[in-house]
Amino acid sequence: MTDTALRLGGRRSAPAVALLREVPVSAIVALSGLVLLATSAFLPWAVNVATGQAANAFERDLPWLVGGTDLAQQTAGSFGNGWILVGIVAVASVAGYPLFSGRRMVALPLAGIGAAGSLYVYFTSYRFENQFSKIEGLVVDIGSGWWLALVGSLLVTGGGMLAQIGAGKARAVALTSGPVTLDALSGNRDRRDREAAVRKVMLAAALASILVSGLIILALVRDALTFMINIEWASVWTTGWFPRRGFYDIKTLVVSTGLVVGVSTLIATPVGLGAAVYLSEYAKPRTRRWMKPTLEVLAGIPSVVFGFFALQWISPNIIQHIDVWFGQDAGLGNLAAAGVGVGILSVPLMASISEDAMKAVPNSLREASAGLGSRKVSTTLRIVLPAAVSGLVAAFIVTTSRAVGETMVVFIAGGGGDTAVYTHNVFDGSLTMTAAMASLASGTDSVVGEGLTFESLYFVGLLLFVLTLGMNLVADRIVRRFQNKY
Repeated sequence: MTDTALRLGGRRSAPAVALLREVPVSAIVALSGLVLLATSAFLPWAVNVATGQAANAFERDLPWLVGGTDLAQQTAGSFGNGWILVGIVAVASVAGYPLFSGRRMVALPLAGIGAAGSLYVYFTSYRFENQFSKIEGLVVDIGSGWWLALVGSLLVTGGGMLAQIGAGKARAVALTSGPVTLDALSGNRDRRDREAAVRKVMLAAALASILVSGLIILALVRDALTFMINIEWASVWTTGWFPRRGFYDIKTLVVSTGLVVGVSTLIATPVGLGAAVYLSEYAKPRTRRWMKPTLEVLAGIPSVVFGFFALQWISPNIIQHIDVWFGQDAGLGNLAAAGVGVGILSVPLMASISEDAMKAVPNSLREASAGLGSRKVSTTLRIVLPAAVSGLVAAFIVTTSRAVGETMVVFIAGGGGDTAVYTHNVFDGSLTMTAAMASLASGTDSVVGEGLTFESLYFVGLLLFVLTLGMNLVADRIVRRFQNKY
């Protein structure tokens, strides 16, 4: 029984390795399928019944089959299956190589690759019928290459399934018989291989994210340096942002961004923190179960919707009524309306992170406070909030970063077109850093004007990146400084 299981593709135990040096049957079956797949690409896939002419899988459009015209008016490359077969063989070879040492971890992936190849080859026959049937008088049969590819892919699938079945039988035998050895106590080798494979995949994902971030930074720095090297720095500190005329007043964008972030913070922080306190300390479990998901639904509303809401409702119904208190005359689009819209958009983020931070405070602290006679409000303000301060700071910084990086709300409701005059009045219209980038790059034909207009996008983007990175670094230092461990 053990020998049969091992021959089918199960992992050999240490004594079996010394006795059985043969290649598992599953590996032989899979290898045979791969050989047939590779060979099939060079054999006839389509045969003209009238003339006997044939074409292999690398033929692109088979013009000779229809007397020199393109096949069924398809574009070149519509028939090229050869490189797809080569790709299937290459991937299956890499995935199936461990089968030669009897490792089961690749069995199911190999079977999946073979099954995908089988489906691809099978549905190719419908493709033949669709292309060739449109040409009157043309009769084309499926050639031996197609059949060989189908059989080969099925063999690859069979090899993977045999390996899976055989490994299962070998594992069952190993668990019910044989002496207890150090190798057996160290764990199943297939399991260790899978863990190693998962670790490598996760490492590759982490490295890929770092690589993407590095490429983004590289793209920003490259064109931003072009801007900084060639710019006349007097144009970076003027009276407004007019990039197509060569005036790149950065303070206009930075101050406008600060105004929007300030207004949004005044909205999001008290509302979001209040909601978090209620959900964490006062809400009953039944209320919390429906209220928190409802609040988080707000985060799923597209920001463009908030932009139009801020422009068409918040500005005329709120901002243009309170501006008279400050002796101002706000237009329809203004930074205050954009800030309120961004603040509402940021409430779910602030509430969710803050509530999670307060929930992480041990209940023993609350119980000790209650045991000393403290009221609920005292416990919340003097025990829970100080204990969760690191998480609350993180929530504030993340929310602020979200407001800094918001684009659509300020682009729609901020009141700036593609230019802006410097202002520190929140009731005026202007451009934030993100809105300036969006308005300037709103179409490939629109980014025209003075020579460094396009590069100014990257310069503003680099400033925005440095700003948000600095905020996150500060938040990390604060969290580490005040973080409590329980």
